Amino acid sequence: MQIITNKEEWNKVLEEEFTQFNDVYFRYEYLELWGKHYGGEPEAIFWEDENVKIFWTHLVRDVSRINLNYDFNSELYDLTTPYGYGGPLIVPKTETTKGVKKSVFLFLEYEKRNQKSEFIRFHTVYKQWKYFQGATFFNPKYINDVVFIDLTQDLSTICKHIKKGHRYNIRKAIERGCKINFERNPQEPQISNFIKLYSQTMERNKASYRYYFTTEFIADHFKLLNALLLEAKMNDIVIASSIFLLGNTIIHYHLSGSDYNFRNLYPSDLMLWEAITWAKTNGFELLHLGGGRGKNDSLFDFKKAFSNTTLPFYIGKNIGGGIDFDKI
Repeated sequence: MQIITNKEEWNKVLEEEFTQFNDVYFRYEYLELWGKHYGGEPEAIFWEDENVKIFWTHLVRDVSRINLNYDFNSELYDLTTPYGYGGPLIVPKTETTKGVKKSVFLFLEYEKRNQKSEFIRFHTVYKQWKYFQGATFFNPKYINDVVFIDLTQDLSTICKHIKKGHRYNIRKAIERGCKINFERNPQEPQISNFIKLYSQTMERNKASYRYYFTTEFIADHFKLLNALLLEAKMNDIVIASSIFLLGNTIIHYHLSGSDYNFRNLYPSDLMLWEAITWAKTNGFELLHLGGGRGKNDSLFDFKKAFSNTTLPFYIGKNIGGGIDFDKI
């Protein structure tokens, strides 16, 4: 078992041993971003035996240092997947399901430390949750569906699958003069515009405080990650803004905000269409739009208007580090 906390070594193992899973959520920089601003140290564990290869990423948080009016006698750790879709990567080396699960469970027994909890947001495309079905720990819990666009289709087919009303919205946005700006290295005014529009959107939706982000945090997306900012402009006024995260073959619709006063210009519809064409031109295979704030809400319906392709999103929890080998 190899515990990795060094960026170069981490990304080298990911790129060489788990090439097909080299997505942004598993890279060192993504966990570094969340650890820097919200606490925790990035850690990856690389394990290999005759049945599997495992790359397990998480943030390690020392909860014994948090003042909870409780006298901890030893260090206790909480492990978590940061916001998004990450968790473990498991590559079977055998077709025997029982052998794979046994190796996964054995890995967890070795990996276990003094932690009292671990929380996983399983990656939707790679379906790693399937290795934990039926287990008493990390037993996957379905949360909602997320929407994807298959970029290997030609643009006319992708367009045909967009609902008629949204195709109309895209045409109207173009006719009324809405323009989309692409920026790989946004400067302070563009970051500030995004924060303003995003915060307004969170306020309209009565979002939890944890979805409000600082200017420094958003700026670090572009310093640490491979990210893209799209701005919708009307007469040089930014009326909507979105951040996309770029993986190896997947582009993720990450954060977005818009000015409610310009809602009838449909800037978000046009931004997504322009993102589709840009991503396809640049060789991406999937555009991940994500899900809604809840099951089948208005945000989910908006995304699903662009594609009928959905995948389930699962989380996993392990409280107390207990592992039941009878459930293998």
